Amino acid sequence: MKVPRYSSLTAFLADYHALKSAPSRGSSDESLFAEISAAIETLAPEARAALDSTEGSARAKRHRERAELQLRRELVARGIVAG
Repeated sequence: MKVPRYSSLTAFLADYHALKSAPSRGSSDESLFAEISAAIETLAPEARAALDSTEGSARAKRHRERAELQLRRELVARGIVAG
């Protein structure tokens, strides 16, 4: 399955978090989650952890923003997020 083109990083991450937390996924959702995860796995482990963090400290927010910037660059390069 090909990952759809997203209009924003926010939309991409919303799908990622929804699929990640889904108690069960159908075959098409499982394929989509695998493709989304493959794009996210290009980031360093610390950046991936920052994307999943819900911590509200200023430090955690900076790390999350930095990880989102790195991910956005990767997704634009792959044609997954509109540039």
